[in-house]
Amino acid sequence: MPKIQAPLTDATLKSLKPREKIYRMSDGQNLFIAVEPGGRKFFVFEYKSPMTLKIRRYTMGNYPELTLAKARELRAELKKKISEGIDPMFEKSNTNRIFEKIAIEWIEKKSGVIKEHTAKTQLRIAQKHLFPYIGKRDISGIKAAEIIMILQKIEESEAFATLKKAFQLCSQIWKFAVVSQRAAHNIMADIEYKYTFRAVKSQNYPTLIRDNDIKALIQGINEYGGDYKTKIALKLAIYTAARSFNIRAAQWSEFDLKKDIWNIDIKKMKQERDYFNLPMSRQVKSLLLEYKKFCINSDFLFYSPVSKTKYMSENTLNVALRRMGYTKDELVFHGFRSMFSTVCNENIHIHGYSPDIIEKCLAHKEGNSVRAAYNRVSNLTHMRGLMQWWADYLDSLA
Repeated sequence: MPKIQAPLTDATLKSLKPREKIYRMSDGQNLFIAVEPGGRKFFVFEYKSPMTLKIRRYTMGNYPELTLAKARELRAELKKKISEGIDPMFEKSNTNRIFEKIAIEWIEKKSGVIKEHTAKTQLRIAQKHLFPYIGKRDISGIKAAEIIMILQKIEESEAFATLKKAFQLCSQIWKFAVVSQRAAHNIMADIEYKYTFRAVKSQNYPTLIRDNDIKALIQGINEYGGDYKTKIALKLAIYTAARSFNIRAAQWSEFDLKKDIWNIDIKKMKQERDYFNLPMSRQVKSLLLEYKKFCINSDFLFYSPVSKTKYMSENTLNVALRRMGYTKDELVFHGFRSMFSTVCNENIHIHGYSPDIIEKCLAHKEGNSVRAAYNRVSNLTHMRGLMQWWADYLDSLA
């Protein structure tokens, strides 16, 4: 049997004398003490790079400044990094190429030109789905196959919207890394999304479209026994058919109660546009005036219970619907918009407004840019008429 090398001791290290040539002695588990002809003693850790698969030698520090016990602790830390796919030598000399650092730098860099909630969503996706696996890795050593495996974990949970966003974020990060010369190749260009991940047909959000069902919903909201802010948020949502984020993050400064217009900030809109003005019905104006009497001083209509400087959380409104007895298969908050669209389109013969006006009230982007520019002038009056018809329709049910 081969002779097993006994671990080093401090006594052994102190007794080592320099020779004509550098030599080394093993402590076991790839840790060595090297002795130079000049008398310098230093620890070396030898390992196979998880990136290049070549043998590398990591110089830890001089003995006795670095003690044997500390060198062994450092060896354990290095072995852990290697098991996670991190090459200590790259990490030591190329910290500016660490994936997490580049990702955060990219998100911060573009945060000034994208919507605040988009930047927060991207950071949350990176922290939850990307950083735990490749956050500490040198971006130049990450392979396309690894990204596919990570994204497939999201796919397995059937969070397809998150999967798409994570893929797009990775694509942006690698483009940024190539441009900033921290990666030689954009590996995301090698991944064809539609051939790699499952295609998912778009599904309509569960909603209510029959008069009796909508009537029951309105009564349920009126009788809601939870937080008062949530109740008003639900009322504002059903009367305006606005998106969840626009409701939750609504600010008093956006509402012109003299002109009866809701001026939604461009940064809060899903589609880029110069502005979005949604006319308010008499019912919405009355609701806001009454609510303002009870609303504690905050710029947000529906501020967070944690802080008045933060808006209502993303799940609050859907949780309220569950408390009212609706399952996720029966109704989700986004279904309020589907309800508005379906009912308005089915009653065009009554209210007389075109499908284009319905789409405008839903803040859907006009596909024809010339037509969109022309329509800006004439649409507001028609939008006001439709929103008033919708509010009167809801009141007729209740």
